Amino acid sequence: MLTVADALRRGVRRHPQALAVADERERLTHGELARRAWALARGLREAGVRPGETVGILTGNSVFSAETFLGVVVAGAVAVPYNWRWAVPELVFALNDSRARVVLVEREWAESVEAAAATGELQHVERVVRQGAEYEELLRFGPEPGLAGGPESGSVILYTGGTTGFPKGVLLTHRNVMANALNEIVDTDMEPDDRTLLIAPMYHSASLLCWFLPHLVLGAASILVRAFDEEQVAGTIAREGVTNGFFIPNMVRRMLASGQLPRHDLSSFRRLYVGGASFRLPDKRAVRDELPGARIYYQYGLTEAGPIVTRLRPEDMFSEELDGSIGQEILLNDVTIRGDDGELPDGEVGELCVRGPNVMAGYFERPEATAAVMRDGWLRTGDLALRSPEGYFFYRDRLKDMIKTGGENVYSAEVEQVLYGHPLIAEAAVLGVPSDEWDEEVRAVIALRPGASLTADDLRAHCRRHLAGYKVPKRIVFLPMSGMPVSPSGKILKRELRERPLW
Repeated sequence: MLTVADALRRGVRRHPQALAVADERERLTHGELARRAWALARGLREAGVRPGETVGILTGNSVFSAETFLGVVVAGAVAVPYNWRWAVPELVFALNDSRARVVLVEREWAESVEAAAATGELQHVERVVRQGAEYEELLRFGPEPGLAGGPESGSVILYTGGTTGFPKGVLLTHRNVMANALNEIVDTDMEPDDRTLLIAPMYHSASLLCWFLPHLVLGAASILVRAFDEEQVAGTIAREGVTNGFFIPNMVRRMLASGQLPRHDLSSFRRLYVGGASFRLPDKRAVRDELPGARIYYQYGLTEAGPIVTRLRPEDMFSEELDGSIGQEILLNDVTIRGDDGELPDGEVGELCVRGPNVMAGYFERPEATAAVMRDGWLRTGDLALRSPEGYFFYRDRLKDMIKTGGENVYSAEVEQVLYGHPLIAEAAVLGVPSDEWDEEVRAVIALRPGASLTADDLRAHCRRHLAGYKVPKRIVFLPMSGMPVSPSGKILKRELRERPLW
């Protein structure tokens, strides 16, 4: 199995003058991208970064994000892209948890790292290298550096939410990410002349591993967009000749409603990838009406699986019998439905489990958490699904109490911990409620301490000091403590709350 460094080197040999990455300010060919990534790799080694060590990266969607990821992994280190939407306490946690001594920071996010450092709580960071003169001084240009590590070496740590309220770092090897790239290339019809649009953040496995890396392997191009804006996205597709891109369903619906699609020449766009939430026939038909030349693919996955597990291909997309299906297992995966006593027969709902060369090495520095989800080589996804006799999987629910809002994962336990940090709150329950705009909205049900007085705006302000904006409850309902349903063990019964007419 090749490494990411091998893919970069082969791109130079096969497509040195072809466009590799572009954003609104900068464009690099495969040859130029490799030379800068190699220069960063040499600079990091000279700065004392050792093979297998972690290097933090805080960037938005930009050429800089691609260049730094590649430079770190070519150096033999493990890249750790941080979520730029995190509040300061969240960033402090991830910087400490990832054990990065060196952090590479894009100009726009330098103040975030400075704020994290100002807390006095950083345990490992020794050097912060900011984009600009500091970063350019780190580079050491020259021939390709010697490779460090092999397919089983770590390549990237991506943070995913945790039911304890703290994110966990998913460690993926070169073998994992290259296997996922192969899955994508073969099973979703990627091509060497592609230009893929990257809207989802590069700290997500979707953008980084499902579209950027496979297109790098092919010698194709990635067009990075910093933020989702309907007019900008449509204009970029037309201007850059974009051939494909990944959108969460909410983005698709916003694009359709904006009226921007018919205002631009989108004839180059031939593949639409969708995932992250439910995408049903009315949406599919609306896409077909507006973009008749585009084939639609639906993908299901999770970061721990590297990430793609199943895909529904265009030939099945408009079948009423398969509407709502997450598709069949992708090329190199085995997928099964399991219950407490082993594999379940077709048609029965159980936990979806997957094994394959793309499945993670484990949670970084968390052997117990890894053991809890890995059983005999199978990754337990925590999602409930069933399999049809024809081999199609249908998602039913999740074991983990996770909310999907606007393409982001929000764990209710994390938000609840912040709410419980307010001195006037006695009980708190965070729920995901279906929403046309966000797929799900984060909402909270609160019981105050006796005699306390607090408004929803007060609580939201409290949350914003500790959480990224998308995690802050959009609606808050107050109940008396006696009105909060609890089990005999004292746990809040969210099922009952969902059944009440609270909203």
